Amino acid sequence: MKRNIFLRLAALALLLTSVALALGVFSNNFMHSSAKAADVTVTDYWLNGGYDPWGVTFDSAGNVWVAVPSCDPAPTCSTSTPPGKIEEFNPTYSSWIATYQLPSGYGQALFLAFDAQGNLWFPMPMSNSLGMLNPRTQVFQQFAVPTANAGPWDIAIDHNGNIWFTEHYTDKIGMFDPTTQTMHEFTTPADDSQPYGIVLDAANNVWFTENNAAVAQIGEYTVGGTMKEYKIRNSPASGLTPHLITVDPNGNLWWTEGWVGMIGELKVAQAAPGTNNGVSEYAYPTTCTSCGGKHASGIAVDSYGQVWFDDSLQGIFGSFPDSGTGSFSTYATPTTQNPHPHDGLAVDGQNRVWFTEEFANKLAKAVQNGAPTPTPSLSPSPSPSPSPAVTPSPSPSPTITPTPSPSPTVSPTPGTTVAQDTFQRANQKYWGKTSDGQTWGGDANTSSVFSIKNNAGQLANGSSPYNAVLGPVVTDSEVIFSGSMSSFTTSNMGAVLHWKDSKNWYKAYISGKNLVIQKDVNGTTTILQTVPFAATAGTSYTIDFKIVGTTLTANVWKTGTSEPNGWMATVTDSSLSSGYCGLRIQIENGSIATITSFQALA
Repeated sequence: MKRNIFLRLAALALLLTSVALALGVFSNNFMHSSAKAADVTVTDYWLNGGYDPWGVTFDSAGNVWVAVPSCDPAPTCSTSTPPGKIEEFNPTYSSWIATYQLPSGYGQALFLAFDAQGNLWFPMPMSNSLGMLNPRTQVFQQFAVPTANAGPWDIAIDHNGNIWFTEHYTDKIGMFDPTTQTMHEFTTPADDSQPYGIVLDAANNVWFTENNAAVAQIGEYTVGGTMKEYKIRNSPASGLTPHLITVDPNGNLWWTEGWVGMIGELKVAQAAPGTNNGVSEYAYPTTCTSCGGKHASGIAVDSYGQVWFDDSLQGIFGSFPDSGTGSFSTYATPTTQNPHPHDGLAVDGQNRVWFTEEFANKLAKAVQNGAPTPTPSLSPSPSPSPSPAVTPSPSPSPTITPTPSPSPTVSPTPGTTVAQDTFQRANQKYWGKTSDGQTWGGDANTSSVFSIKNNAGQLANGSSPYNAVLGPVVTDSEVIFSGSMSSFTTSNMGAVLHWKDSKNWYKAYISGKNLVIQKDVNGTTTILQTVPFAATAGTSYTIDFKIVGTTLTANVWKTGTSEPNGWMATVTDSSLSSGYCGLRIQIENGSIATITSFQALA
């Protein structure tokens, strides 16, 4: 502990001196540095008060949440360590929004995950419990894990809202059902497997790593309630300690391998329990010969098919194509003196890579240069699917300890997401529940024109305008959505604001030739503004429609390219003061509309 403190103080002094020399001042104690490599630009930020940051996650508005235990669990922290913190960061303004101090009697959060209701869940190995924070009410709750000294570690939430976690000090994984408030535990076939990372696949199967080098396997608990294990190598190797795990867009599993300096992949279609069929391992380069070795832990996949990882000993992060062919790209962290990038690596909806520098007490952001930014920035979350079968008898209901948290210091944020949908769910009739747990209104759940097909919202076989609305009634508001039309012949697609019913709304739409802002008041339709815009059938476009006071503005652009500067269309109107956000799409003559993302802000 003393050595860590010494290293932190020495690193801090060196870094502050470097910044002062570069800027000619000694006042910048927040943003440390920005480093631009051939493919990424990296910036890091001092924490807002705690130290030893670990896990990272994102809320529905795109804010970054960081677990800050203020100790280095290797594998435990001292029993005298005070409860940890959770800090919230706003990427738009590059500023910390709030710090949440865990109450007395709690442990230290290591990893974080949001459920569909916006509650933040976190395991606390040092207090052997599962924690939850409701950011709206600022109330904490704590649930005890039945097995003593189990060490609840990493966390994932399934499509039905159940909370899954690994029990790192044992040979179990756990599941908490928030509805019944019961815990269930499942034992691995291998003894002392020390489960570590955990993830859910699209079919709701639970995958996890078994971190003990004497075991070194990938575990699976299936939807059908079967526990399986897959070897990484036929003979365990010293130092092979699988850490965190993720799923790529093809449904294959990727994980980091600790001390052996590799990342691993399991092609699920080739997998066979008890074997290493379908497993490939990829060794990344050594960039530091005096760092005491390699140690890969954090891992995530972006939407371009790059698998990102970090190495705490070498102080690097990098990427590798999920195709399994190609070469590694590696980059130095912004902090060069003992940064220790560890388990806290994640990719957000804009394909920015975020990771924590544990011993430097910073959060880092890597932006991929030249990579198109998806619009809008959404965090996919599949719709309800069957949960893995629970075969053991439920454990006794855990002790629930609701505790008001100290009021955090909160800074203003820009428009808040009030509804969103990524449409990442099984094919079904109607649009049903969204990725954030809300339910579509208007015609979306009553008209057979609406369906989910191939992870997109579809309108087909119709011959009139159709409405789909989502979220609460709002005043100042904005809709950003992406989609395509198979034909614009007597058809169009657009966003609606202040929608009250099918005869009262504002709409911004594309017709194939124009971008149009329109209103309907008591059944009387008026064109407010028309701007030329040529749209091609079968091409995805993104529309941004916004109202502030009586001013309506709209933009449209080809999805994946940059949004135009300023607004293409601007008009004022005071006919409708509030209403719902949504979509209004007209399909005629066999045309099909395909919607891939939707976001409403207020």
